[in-house]
Amino acid sequence: MIRTRTIREAAAYFKETDPDTYLTKTAIRTLLRTGAVPSARIGKKYLVAIEALEEYLSGAIQLPDGTRKYIRGKGQKELEEKVLKAQIMVNAGVDICSEETFGHFAQMWYDIYKKPYLRENSQNAIKYVMNQHILPYIGGYRLRDISPMQIQSIMAALSDKSNSLQSKVLIALRSIFKAAQENGLVAKSPVSSMLKPSGKKTAEKVALTPQESDLLLQRVKNERAYTFLLIALQTGMRRGEIVGLQWSDIDFESRMIRVRHNAVLGRYKTTVSELLKTKAGRRDIPMSDEVEAWLRKQRDRNSSKFVLSLKNKKVMTLSAFRSMWKLIERELPETHITAHILRHTYITRLFEAGLDVKEIQYLARHSTMDMTLSVYTHYDRKNREQQTAEKVRRAFCKEAV
Repeated sequence: MIRTRTIREAAAYFKETDPDTYLTKTAIRTLLRTGAVPSARIGKKYLVAIEALEEYLSGAIQLPDGTRKYIRGKGQKELEEKVLKAQIMVNAGVDICSEETFGHFAQMWYDIYKKPYLRENSQNAIKYVMNQHILPYIGGYRLRDISPMQIQSIMAALSDKSNSLQSKVLIALRSIFKAAQENGLVAKSPVSSMLKPSGKKTAEKVALTPQESDLLLQRVKNERAYTFLLIALQTGMRRGEIVGLQWSDIDFESRMIRVRHNAVLGRYKTTVSELLKTKAGRRDIPMSDEVEAWLRKQRDRNSSKFVLSLKNKKVMTLSAFRSMWKLIERELPETHITAHILRHTYITRLFEAGLDVKEIQYLARHSTMDMTLSVYTHYDRKNREQQTAEKVRRAFCKEAV
């Protein structure tokens, strides 16, 4: 049965259905006057079919499974635009009936694409980026509704943050929308290829001088802290590799440390496994006389299987490591020191000793030559700057009369 209404009644009906409706009394009169929608005149009033007005504001496209998807618009122009957009998305293989939100899909992306392949620290880094800087902005939106402007607003909110954090946010966004595109949930990623991280770049790592290294070793009295410090400075092992180091990894006969274990220091527990940070992490490192003598001494008084252990003979926890690290930091309060800077210092000493890049890449076990070269470039630049400064001074040095 056809539902007919007066212009006033029809406008009230659509207003009640949709407070923002395009079909006001004025709009309906215009449609009747132009003949866009048929009507019948009864006395002084015009009657219009609700179905005719609804048809004017809705269109349909056929989906791949043969069903039809109906689309509504507030006006004919908007409707045509929506139908065209929907048809383009269907042709691109997008499921336009999906109500999948960004937040729900991002959780699936993390569980399937990331979590099974990452260590705990890397998992926590992704969760932090998602929970603090992405989900609060677009977590509740449907994937296909998210626009480039919304992505830009996320990056704008990070304008005063570090270059590193901005990079991590962009990487996560690009990866999620790439997965969404591959699964037919969006036709195109809203993350523009023109978006680049800005922000302040992480301070350049500066190696300790030989004098600073010696001073640290002289000042640190705690045996566990000294052991970590000595191994880091004279083997270049990573933090997790030193914490996970076992006596069975040390070959005193051949004077080698065989890097075979890695410790992941989590918030609640430390996990030791043979899963090293990179595929190239497995390596044999020569021990210096000093390292060998110290480790022999420590082995005789240590009944744990770990070189660095707690009083209960178990592997170090994160809180224990932080407490130990304070004992190292306080000895050079004016110098920025991290475990990675100790590793950087070792690599710098190797360059100063004349080892070639390939030898250093093996000992440091950088996954790419570029990583080794970046340290060399920094070392070479500093070295050249010092040499240039000396040449300038000599050029203007007046001989003593």
